[in-house]
Amino acid sequence: MSPDYLVSCIITTKNRPQFVIRAVKSVIEQSYRNLEIILVDDSDERGTCDDVLRYDKKIKYVKNEKSSGACYSRNLGISESKGDFIAFLDDDDFWMPRKIELQLKEAVRYPLVGCSYISCTEKSIERVLQLGVINYEDMLYYNYLGSCSFVLAQAAAIKKCRFDENRPAAQDWDMWLSIMQKNRIPQAYNVKEYLVSYNQGVHSRITNTAKRDRALWTLYEKHNQEYTPFLKKMFVLYNFTKSDKWGLRGLEKARLKHKGLCFIIYVLFKRLFGEIVMI
Repeated sequence: MSPDYLVSCIITTKNRPQFVIRAVKSVIEQSYRNLEIILVDDSDERGTCDDVLRYDKKIKYVKNEKSSGACYSRNLGISESKGDFIAFLDDDDFWMPRKIELQLKEAVRYPLVGCSYISCTEKSIERVLQLGVINYEDMLYYNYLGSCSFVLAQAAAIKKCRFDENRPAAQDWDMWLSIMQKNRIPQAYNVKEYLVSYNQGVHSRITNTAKRDRALWTLYEKHNQEYTPFLKKMFVLYNFTKSDKWGLRGLEKARLKHKGLCFIIYVLFKRLFGEIVMI
């Protein structure tokens, strides 16, 4: 891997002094050194970023005039970036030291590269093994790339798109779909190593079930021309197994009775690639 590639690392933050320095430090300590760190402050009210900037004076600091949300902040970071590749990091997550190094090895072939990760809550820690090669059709029914903190993207591909600032949830999934669609990218890839510590406890509190369900259906409506009847079934099965607000789970179960065993086997087979392994 050439050391000449510049990687822009965009960190978004607001009012989380207990997390953001740790996140910034995880970027500074990457084994790959040619990095541009952009810290986007969503109008922090506590002076949190003052400590971060004293920690490393090479950080490029941008502050929103008013609080505008994570998606606005990420888009601002994209506009400010100069790298050949772009990676995002939420302030409550942090990267393992070889994240960028290992992802760059695949990023020349795959414009979008994710990774396996460690999911942390107040009560548990899980290692989540992600699916390796991901087809565009796979991404239509499940977000196999996951959170913004997981992904490294070719700058030329990502700059054709923007995060949807009006979307209440699933902004990352919508962004990956848009990138693949607009750039005609047939496949993405996940590095097997566990390269991110993901704060599931914080994220799950931010997005409640009702908001998530609404966001998923608007995502489907936005990209609905891409869905075959089969992919729509997969979308429902993967994303609404615990929620049946619109009666869709019952409808899909009724339809499945007429589709035979092969469909069920296929669903179970695909799920195995995203298995969760307890530490």
